[in-house]
Amino acid sequence: MNAAPKFLLLLDDVPRALLFDSQQRLLGEVIEDDGFIVDNLLRSASQCPCPDDLMLLAVPPAQAASERVRCFELR
Repeated sequence: MNAAPKFLLLLDDVPRALLFDSQQRLLGEVIEDDGFIVDNLLRSASQCPCPDDLMLLAVPPAQAASERVRCFELR
């Protein structure tokens, strides 16, 4: 079963983009060199409140809530 991504988390301290499903489970990390995939995802996304600490704990290695995190809901 493939889960569709619902949230995109951008971690700014170390540039990373992570995808989560509607249950806020980590699906994977977007790996790219030029930003094309993330730019395409952001075209159909809207910024939403930052996730709770549980979502951040799913990010390997666990991210501190104090780090700059931006969350986007994908359509």
